[in-house]
Amino acid sequence: MIRITWALMRHSLPRLIAAGIAITVGTAFIAATLVGSTLIRDATYGAMLAEFKGADVVASGHYTPGSVVEVGDQPGVVEAVGRLDISGVASVQGREAWSAVTPVLPDGFTNAAVITGQLPRGAQEVALSANLMERLGATIGDELELNAELLGPHDPSEPWQPPAGVTADLRIVGELANPSPLAGPGSEVLVTQGTVDEWLASSSSPTVYGELLVVGAPGVAAEDIAAQVGQLNPDAVVQTATELAQARTADVTGQNAIFTALILAFAAVAMFVAAIVVTNTFQVIVAQRTRTLALLRATGATRTQVRRSVLMESTLLGVAASALGIGAGIGLAGIALAVLHRQDLRVPLPESISVTPIVVIVPLLTGALATWLAAIAPARAATRVAPVAALRPAEAPRVRRGSRGRLIAALALLVVGGGMVAAGPVVASTESLDPDTALFGGVALGVFGGVISFAGVMLGAIFVVAPLVRLLGRALGALGGGATLTLATANAARNPHRTSATTTALVIGVGLVTLMSTGAASAQASLDEVLDDFYPADVFVTSTNWADDGTTLPLSPTQRATVAESPDVSETTDVAEVVGALHGPAGQIDWFYLEAVDPTDAVAVLRREEVVAGLADDTILLSARTARELGVPDGGEISVAAADPAGGGTSEELTLRVVVTAAGDGGLITLGTAGALWGSAEPTSLWVRLADGVDQVKAIGALEAQLTELRAAGGSEPVPRVTGPAAERQSFEQVIDALLAIVVGLLAVAVVIALIGVANTLSLSVIERRRESAVLRAMGLTRGQLRAMLATEGVLLALVGAGAGAVLGMAYGWAGTAILLGQSEHVRLVAPWGHLGAIVVVAVVAGLLASVLPARSAARTPPVAALALD
Repeated sequence: MIRITWALMRHSLPRLIAAGIAITVGTAFIAATLVGSTLIRDATYGAMLAEFKGADVVASGHYTPGSVVEVGDQPGVVEAVGRLDISGVASVQGREAWSAVTPVLPDGFTNAAVITGQLPRGAQEVALSANLMERLGATIGDELELNAELLGPHDPSEPWQPPAGVTADLRIVGELANPSPLAGPGSEVLVTQGTVDEWLASSSSPTVYGELLVVGAPGVAAEDIAAQVGQLNPDAVVQTATELAQARTADVTGQNAIFTALILAFAAVAMFVAAIVVTNTFQVIVAQRTRTLALLRATGATRTQVRRSVLMESTLLGVAASALGIGAGIGLAGIALAVLHRQDLRVPLPESISVTPIVVIVPLLTGALATWLAAIAPARAATRVAPVAALRPAEAPRVRRGSRGRLIAALALLVVGGGMVAAGPVVASTESLDPDTALFGGVALGVFGGVISFAGVMLGAIFVVAPLVRLLGRALGALGGGATLTLATANAARNPHRTSATTTALVIGVGLVTLMSTGAASAQASLDEVLDDFYPADVFVTSTNWADDGTTLPLSPTQRATVAESPDVSETTDVAEVVGALHGPAGQIDWFYLEAVDPTDAVAVLRREEVVAGLADDTILLSARTARELGVPDGGEISVAAADPAGGGTSEELTLRVVVTAAGDGGLITLGTAGALWGSAEPTSLWVRLADGVDQVKAIGALEAQLTELRAAGGSEPVPRVTGPAAERQSFEQVIDALLAIVVGLLAVAVVIALIGVANTLSLSVIERRRESAVLRAMGLTRGQLRAMLATEGVLLALVGAGAGAVLGMAYGWAGTAILLGQSEHVRLVAPWGHLGAIVVVAVVAGLLASVLPARSAARTPPVAALALD
């Protein structure tokens, strides 16, 4: 039987190749995903270790200079260094950029690699990362002004202290390799430890380090050092650098794990659809081999041998196709790594891919098992071929219809699953629940409900697909189509079991594409509303100049005039940032940033006037979250006072009526209220409305350039920060579009695999209808009409599958959007009509293409030969 199996496989090679391609694609997805996940994890782990500058132990807590010395004196410790959170604005000839600021570490630690020049050694020396040098247009030897903020850890028992601001004039002595963006800011300003000590000495606040880096002596276990350091400060969190890197890698790659799971889910879908294709393929092969199998039975082959032959054939196909898929997946991962190495990613990528046993075993077993399982039903059908079938005309194929039990089970699954999906958004939007709990509960209901309800769809497809095909055929017949359309409709609906299996493959692929498209379109529309509320204007220009006590200094009149006179700007309004203390009926906030505006002027700038609705001198606008924290309802009253930066008290209080708003997350008061409490309210920022029709992203860049040139021309104030919803919206759109493109690309493969199934179904239909087609040809049906009938049949199947998938995908997409945005007040459900139209067009074209080979086979067979076969 082995030799016979090989011979049969060679004879059916074209069809086996089609099924093998489906398996190859699915296993390639799995292999590439597993390899890519490993690459991302290793790259992230390397970046996280680099963040700790070569330390063996990292402690997070409150450490004074004395406690740092105490740790350094412990046995087995070579060096201990405290770290502060320092950031600042670096300025070179009027050009400015924000960056992290760190000191040069002593021997035993790893400093940034020097590209040119040297590490700073003197108190007035500084080195910059390469990308920062490029942005500032700086070279070695240039003078640099640094305005930095020293932010230490906050003790909840003490009044909040604003960060201390320092200014230093430094000279650039070195250019450094860019730090990895995975480990924090993508740029770095490196100064000497002496410079940082001078800054700390000039600060009125006590020096408190939030993090401690410890290097151990050679041969001393990092775990032992961590235990010693932990005993000195029980309140601190002490970990070895390896443990902390692993934990942070897990945090960062949590999104990678989700993405990996997402792609593996699509690979599973592709494998499932491929299994359907394999089933249909072997059904075609068994139908073609009816006489061959009967002759084998007549010459002594048992049912077990025939069944074993079919299963052996499927297993060999699965193993061979899976091996090709593994090779293709590893090859794709290798190509991707080579491309990434040529990009300036500043991420420590591995030199080569790592092929672990799981990368080979999982796809191989998955592909072989899926193919073997898919061939069980055809193998059972092959054993039913009686030996006498080789000597008599083949009987008409038995039409399998759904049973009453199947119908009841399908309806039960649909009702239960659909109810869970409908309950998901309700649970996710329940305000009485913790937001994380509500979201988790909603997602769990949506996912499990979707799986259960879709199982009901698959189970009940046999009852629905054939009627849908007939309905579509009648609808098209009303527009004209004649006997060809009538015959195609009858043929497509003749075998509900096989037709439903084929359309199910299309429903899965098209449904998932539509789900992602609907979710992306709805998320984008909802995001636009959120941004419109959170960002009340097109652009914000905010001062980056601050006083010694950490409060923000106002914008200069020249800066405000430059913005107002920009050709891209239509209107501006002044905004003053102040810090207040809020006292409500059930809570208080001692340090809260408020924005003061003139509501009349603001209306001319805002895209949505509701942002300042109800704002007056005796009112304050607060977000719902802040109002809940204070325990005040809409229309209730709170007292507001000017907060003292030193934490020593507040000024006279005002009682204001609260207006709860969905806009933003802070609070709004009028300039009159700010003047009454703070004495004066100079504008620290501007709300800007751009002219209609301008490119908002380019307009923001133009404003930044104009303000930079103003500084370069002799301006005394730092360049303000320019932000806006246009930039945020573009960033989110890029993420959504990139994810959607990847997902649609992956799912398109499932659709292609499903279309192979349509071709197989038509081929099986051609085999079963050989005598019927011959009779039609004998009665005058031309070859062109026969081709048209099969093409119409393919289009009907494709349209029904695509239509059902689109409807289900849209419903699931809307449900998923409502669940994920359940806590938001802005949920818009949008239909991606453009994508749906493209799906219909693709379905029609694909149905036509799937019918080409079967139609060619049917048309080439002469009527006499087809009749003679029976």
